[in-house]
Parts: sequence; C-alpha cells; structure tokens
Amino acid sequence: MVRGLTRSVAAGVGAALLAAGAAACTGSSDPVSTQGALGTAPSAPGEPQRGGDLQVLVAGTIATWDPQLMYVGPEAFFAQRTFARGLTAYGTGAHQRDVQADLATDTGTPSDGARTWSFTLRPGVKWQDGSPITCDDVRHGVARTFDRRTHVGGTNYASFLLDMPTQVTPEGLEKPVYSGPGDTAHRADFERAVSCKGSTITFRLRDAEPDFPHIVALPEFAPRKASTDTTSDKASYAVMSSGPYRLKDPWVVGKGGTFVRNEHWDPRTDPIRRAYPDEVRVTSGLGEQSVIQRLLNQQDDDAYAVSWVQASPTLRNQAGTGLQARLTFPYTGNVDYLAVNMRSKVMANPAVRKALALSTNRATYVTATGGEGAGTPTWSILSPTVDPQSVTPPPGTGVEGDPEGARRALQEAGVKLPVPLRVVYARSVLGDKAYAALAAGWERAGFDVQLTSVPAEKYYETIEKPTSVSSFDVFRGVWTPDWPSAGGVLPALFDSRINIDSSGPGQDVGYFSSPAVNALIDKADVTPDPRARAKVWQQADRTLRDEGGYIALSATKALYLHGSGVKSYEDHAVGGIVDLATVAVR
Repeated sequence: MVRGLTRSVAAGVGAALLAAGAAACTGSSDPVSTQGALGTAPSAPGEPQRGGDLQVLVAGTIATWDPQLMYVGPEAFFAQRTFARGLTAYGTGAHQRDVQADLATDTGTPSDGARTWSFTLRPGVKWQDGSPITCDDVRHGVARTFDRRTHVGGTNYASFLLDMPTQVTPEGLEKPVYSGPGDTAHRADFERAVSCKGSTITFRLRDAEPDFPHIVALPEFAPRKASTDTTSDKASYAVMSSGPYRLKDPWVVGKGGTFVRNEHWDPRTDPIRRAYPDEVRVTSGLGEQSVIQRLLNQQDDDAYAVSWVQASPTLRNQAGTGLQARLTFPYTGNVDYLAVNMRSKVMANPAVRKALALSTNRATYVTATGGEGAGTPTWSILSPTVDPQSVTPPPGTGVEGDPEGARRALQEAGVKLPVPLRVVYARSVLGDKAYAALAAGWERAGFDVQLTSVPAEKYYETIEKPTSVSSFDVFRGVWTPDWPSAGGVLPALFDSRINIDSSGPGQDVGYFSSPAVNALIDKADVTPDPRARAKVWQQADRTLRDEGGYIALSATKALYLHGSGVKSYEDHAVGGIVDLATVAVR
C-alpha cells in the first residue's frame, strides 16, 4: 500500500497496457449492447444456453462478501461477475484487458487534465429489492472506505486519490481528515471531492490520474445502499445484489451458499454479464486436494463444477484427451523478478548490475519452479499488462543468459573477481531449487553467491526493514498489478518519492531512485492519449532496465481443472480465474 499522498499511485492484480483511458476510453453507452445483452435474442445453435446449475468449489473460507473489504483476487472477481457491479468493469473474450462501461453509460469523462472524472449511471439499473441504484449509493460505497475502524481490508485508493484535506497521524502518516459516513464534521470535504448531480457522480483528484477508469473497476468503488449498513456479526456476508445473481439464503461460513437469479437485474442494462446458469452454488471450507479430487472424479454434480484452486502441473502429463480438454493454463498476472539493491557497495557499479542481468538464466529458473507449468521466461516486469507472449527479449539475449559474456564484461570493466553477491528470497522447496539454479549461472560469470532464505511469512517483514539495505545485494520480488496498466506497476515499485522514507524502502525494496525514471512517470501521468502514454511507460521501463533497477524472471502461470459439463469456459486475463460472466453448463 502506498504511503503518503504525494501522488496517485497504487499497489498490487492486473494485466495490459492501458487500452482505454482519458477521452479514448472504450465501452458501450448503448444499454442494449451486443456485449452480453442476454435475453434480447435466442442463442444460436451450438452456443451456450441459459439454464442449469453451476458448482463452484472453494478451498478454505470466504473472508467477506463486502465489496469495500475485498482486495483484488478470485473472491472479488467472483463477486464482480455475479452480484457486485461497478461503474466500469473488464470485458470478455477478446476484450478481457479492456475496461468497459458497466453501471455507467461510458468509461468516464475526464477534465482538468484528468484530475476530474465524471460518470453517469445507466437508466434502469436496480438493486435486488427493485429500488434504483443511485449516485448517492456509489458515493456511500466510497465513503465507507474512509472509516478506519471498519475498513480493515480491501484497497484504499480513494483515501489518497481524492482531493481532500489531510492531517498527520501519530504514526507520522498523512491521512484524510474525513473518517467515513458517520463523520458529519468533515462530510462537506468528502462531498466536494465526490459530488452527485442527478445520476452523475464526479470525482475530484489530487493529481492527474489517466488510469482512473481502471481504478473505479475495483470493488472498493462499488455502490452500497446505506440502509443495508449494520453492525451484525453476519454483515460481512450479507449481499445486496446489483448484478444478475442474489444470495438465496444467508451465507454459512465454512460451508457456502447458493446464488439464484436476481429478478430485478435487467440484461439490457448490462453489456458484460451473460449470466447463463440459473444458479451458482458455492461450496467453501474444502481442502485444496479435496477440490482437485472431486473435479477429477466428477461424482454427481461435480461434472458442472469450476474452481480457482490451482492443480499440480503434473496433471498436464497424464494421458487422456478427456482430462486434457478440462485443463486450462492461463497466466496469473504475476511476474517473478529480482530487485537490485542500488545502495549496495557491490551493486553501485553499473558494470556489475549489467553482468548480473546478462548472466541470469531465466530458463533454468522456470524449470526449477515447475517447468512449463510454472510460467514462461520474461524480460519485462510489465508483461502482465500485455499478452506475456508478446514480450520479446532485447537483441542478442537468450533465456539461458550468457555467463561467459558477463565474466568478460566484468573483466573489461576492471572489476575484481569473484564479486560477492548476497541474495535473499522466500523459502520453499521450489524456491530453494530455483535460486540454487540461478546461483550456478552467476558463479560461472564470476560472482561469489551467498543465498539467504527466509520463511515466506516473514519475508516482506525482513526485506522492508531499514537494516536490509546493508545486508543484501539482491531481493526476490513478485508483483501483480491491481489494474492492467504500467501505471499499476512502475510507480508502485520504483518511484522512490512514494516509497522510501526513514522507516524503510516500502515496496521499492532495492532503493531504486532515478530522476530520469521519475520524470517519465510524471510525464505519463499527464499524457492523455492512451497510445502516447503507453510509449512513455515503455520508455520508463527501458530506462529502468538500462539502469539495472530490476531483472524480470518469469511470467507465472496456473493450472485449473473444471468439470466436463462446463461450457464456454474461459479464464480471465485480469480476474485470473474462470469468468462467471460467460461460463455456462448448457
């Protein structure tokens, strides 16, 4: 999470350079869009049909169904495709990486250099009780994220994006003075930043944010009916649906619940969700192995089941076309990378940083972490923001690296060999193998490698300590942007102005600080045209790599298994799991 309020940048799931933003944002303003106007015409022969029950098998428990408390991930994406619509949402099929109009008539109108954004609600959108979804409902949902007593999860972009008065907390952090719906003393400040006029809601931001249509697609910005707020112990699982499904009976923690059709959802107002199944039955509280075994055995209704539990890559080697047809192998949106400690005495030498990158064997890293079942080698941390297969290596660079060439480069630069190299990573069976494989290549190049593994649950606590800057030269990193744009990656990880302070490096664990990169980040923020902005981001990324700020390793993948009775199955590039907007069982 970003500290302070110095610029509008955010942390953490996504996948694609901005395909829509500012005046060129895509999304139909026609309430009877051909993108999913279910019920306006019968399905063609061979196409998915309406009806039947879909089973969703979930390992562990669902933490909450409250949109404002949900972080990006499978549960949030499930909610957004079934009962929690937003002003914008991500498309389907070939448009998965495109932000599109959802409850709003379009993807927003910017003004004041993208510091102000306005959205108008579609006519006819309703809650499950038949009442209209209003501008005040959207505003109330956003207001809830400012209540620090109850907003203990989820994202908090509104709190540092919106143009509101702030104060310094006892912890030394700058926070808005407004503290949620119950704060009448500062309500006027909030309502100036988030104003309603009829069905139009307007957001006034501190800084230019051309990615704002992507940000309002997060569940944090979903509408909330104020009358449904309650202090009940079960409030976190209560559902007031704005989408095609409503919760039939109260959710049972550790067991699940059934979502049935929301009679007040009008498909003509929804350009994204086709809502083919009649019911979506969610079974939670299962073990991961139990989920996979049920999907393999397909007893009873499990032939009509999906899950976001990852299966073992070894399933891809099992015989049987029937099984293979039920496996999907999507990119997760994660990138494994190495953050280089720019304050390390060793890494302060640009020649050493270049030699490290040149000698890095991405192929052996991918093999050690599970082979093709783990992902594919990549050269850019931006690979989740586009189709990762489109990311090509620099000229003359191979996936196996060039340790001998790296050694020659070190010698030509007059660097004394061996070069000490202290590397820290999160401990696991596969992690141990992967970093041992990387170390072998680095040692061939002339590095004397010292590997330190830290228990996974302690890893980030360890590397974000101020003392880590003098303890390690290279840090293991993994990143998933919250929205599919370079704006959800580069600033959050490499803008020293929002990360580095006396308490540590924040997410900029390598203490990367570059005036050239910061200038390009600022330039991207004020570049309204999406294509021009994408070029600025690419330039920033090239500069980052040229300066040796990071080394990308792998665009990771997951293996999912579904039942043979599931139709129109598609994993979503941004959501990361099966797309409930298009899946069917008939």
